Parts: sequence; C-alpha cells; structure tokens
Amino acid sequence: MTTGPIAEASLDDQAALVISHDAFGRSQALDRLFRFLVDCAREGRAPKEIEIAREVFDKEAEDDASIRVHVHRLRRKLDEFYAGPGADFPFRLALPKGGYRLVVVPREVVEAVTPDVTPSSRRGWEMGTMLLLIAAILGTWWLARRPDAAEAPLATARASRLWSPIVDGERRIALVVGDYYIFGERNRDGDVSRLVREFDVNSSRDLAARFSAREGEVRDVIDLDLAYLPVGVGNALRVIAPVVRRNSRAEVPSFVIPASNLTPEQLKLTNIVYLGYLSGLGSLRDPLFSGSRFGIGSSYDEIVDRWTGRRFLAGSHLDAGTDTPTRDYALIAGFKGVGGNQIVVIGGTRDAALMQAADFATRPETLNELTRAVGAAEDFEALLAVDSLRGVGLRANIVWAGSRRATKWDGQPQVFPDSSTGVTANLASLAKSP
Repeated sequence: MTTGPIAEASLDDQAALVISHDAFGRSQALDRLFRFLVDCAREGRAPKEIEIAREVFDKEAEDDASIRVHVHRLRRKLDEFYAGPGADFPFRLALPKGGYRLVVVPREVVEAVTPDVTPSSRRGWEMGTMLLLIAAILGTWWLARRPDAAEAPLATARASRLWSPIVDGERRIALVVGDYYIFGERNRDGDVSRLVREFDVNSSRDLAARFSAREGEVRDVIDLDLAYLPVGVGNALRVIAPVVRRNSRAEVPSFVIPASNLTPEQLKLTNIVYLGYLSGLGSLRDPLFSGSRFGIGSSYDEIVDRWTGRRFLAGSHLDAGTDTPTRDYALIAGFKGVGGNQIVVIGGTRDAALMQAADFATRPETLNELTRAVGAAEDFEALLAVDSLRGVGLRANIVWAGSRRATKWDGQPQVFPDSSTGVTANLASLAKSP
C-alpha cells in the first residue's frame, strides 16, 4: 500500500489504516459494520437503517435501537483512532450524523450535523441549521489559522504565566469545549416534537437508566445521539485559538473536541484548554475542583469560597431596575495533568462570563495582572467577577487569585448539583474547611 498525503485521502487507504491498527478491538459487530459501510461508500451510496439491520446484524426490524447504538460506537472508535494512532494523518474517515455514509475529509474540518429524525416538513429548517453550524465552525477554524494582524500582543500572551506551559514543548493541544447531551420526545404520531436537556441525563446510558427506573413517568423519549454547545463557546474559541496555534518557534498541532468525547489517553497525554460552562466540564470537573479553593453550591450558578463560606450567585442585579447590569462569575485555572501535561480551564457560569473570561485570558494587561496575583505558583487559579448587560460582558475583575492545592486524580472531591445524592450533601461538603 502506498503512503503519503495523497494516498491517505482515498477511502480504501483510510479503511486499510483503520483495520491494520485493529481499531475495533475484539468487536466483530463493529468490524462487520465498518466493512459494510466501506463497501457502500465505494458504491457512492448511503445504506438505509433497515439494510444495515438485515445485511450486518441479520435482523428484520425497521426501527431497531441497537443499530443506532452500534453506529454511535463506530463513530466513537473512529474518533479515538484519529486522536491516537491516526493523529498525524492529514485526512480521516468520518461518519456524519444524519446518515450512514462514510466519507474522507481533511482532519481540520469539524463535522456538525443533526440527526435525520424529524418529519419531512422540517427538512429545510434542519438543512439550514446544519449549514450555518458548518459555516460557523469553518469560519472559526479559518480565524485560528489566518496570519495574525497583531502578532505582538499574541506573542506577549503566549509568553505569559498562563499560556507558556501550554504552547511550549512538543505536546499536542486539545481545545476541549463543554457540550451537553440532549434527547428527543416524540408526539403521538411518532415524530420528534421536543428537544430536551435535563441535568441528570448526560448520556445514552443515563437516558435508558432513568426511564427504565421510573415506571410512573410516561414519556416517549428517543436517543438522538445529539449534543449542543452554548453560544459563548464559539466566541471563546475564536479568541483563544490564535493564542495557542503557535509558540515562538513554529505551529503547535491542535484539535477541537467536545468534553463528552475526551478520552483518558487524551486527558493524560495532551495539553488541554477547556472552554465552556462550569457545568459542562465532564471528566475535567473533579480534577479542577479537587485542588480548588472554590466549589459549586446549590446550582452551577452559585460558586462558594470553601475557605470563607462566601457565596457568589451568578445573574444577580447590580442595581435596582428592569434593565440593569448583572454580575456573573468565571474561573481561570492552570495546573499539571496526571501525565505531566498542562491543563488550562476557562469556565463561566453563563455566556457573558465565559466570553469575558476568554478575553481577559488573552489581553497582555490583564494577563500581567493575573501573573502578579498568582506569583510563582505552578498550579494557580483566579475567580473573576464579570459585569454584563443583556448577555454582553462589560468588564472582568479578579475577586481572588492564588495557588491551588495538589490536584486529586483518584476520587470525587465533592458532590455536585447533578449528582444522584443531591444538593444537601453538596452543601455539607462545602461547609468543611480544606
């Protein structure tokens, strides 16, 4: 087999690479599904779900949830392969949501499509939404790759206490964005009529467990294999990406990944920059708060200083009146990962806090302020108060900044609002001094 960028752009070469690296382990079902989809892609067609059921799994059901589960697992396995053994390939195989056709794409392109589950009368709206999402993501990537109009401020930011451990060295950078699982509810006709986000349902497994355990709750729900990103994430990504795309010597390899797809290997081996809500941290949540002075209160809108007991509630009005500024909060933290890698977290309670914190983390003058506040600490954090008006950040000020305690990687530091034990235990844990 030939190698190189041209060969790796072909379907057969990519399929051979995946198979030769044993990407599916011992799963014969995934191997059969993959080979069948490769054959269909060679023919230039996308198979129907019923065809997959018959040809791959020897089933006749027209609506078998196990088919979608296997397709979801196949997408995950492909993502893991191209984040690991295939990390240096310029092209990759992808299985866009909404269909079952394998395609070869440049690895820089982030796919964002919605599942094809709604009635035909809504197809035009879905396609328009899909194209807008793709355009926004490609635009963000272009902004990150373009020549910088103001390289000097970016160079100053890269040399700061916050960013130099991230961009210096040979490790790849994972830009981790906080995403949220959502599921669908169907009406009497079987069409998806609502998209639902619930705090205690964060995966397909959670969805199945919840509604199998609650016999009295009658809801026709469906796993759409769908997640969403808050608006503030795109803005934060646009601001942060130019800073981390290079160091003083060369381009730094980086990729964007949802927090729900972050693997243990990536958590250990890559430098990580998290951008999102504090409620969307995923597997980064416990490491962040295990060494933090701060904790989460009765909801993710409430941050608690565990040293003093002081509480900071996002969304509170600064003055009386109906159209006055509100105050939100954000955390910026930098600390060592379990594999000697570096982790930076920029997390906000809401969009305005997240966007303003990203801006704070890239301006030379505010980065100098942060450096003076944390001193020589290797692991550090800062709580920011963000004043906003109608969802637009006005300013960000440091409430407290200093060193963090050692990060714990072997246990949960506290109970969170969406934990099964509930808020009461969370507040009790916050009452304890560190």
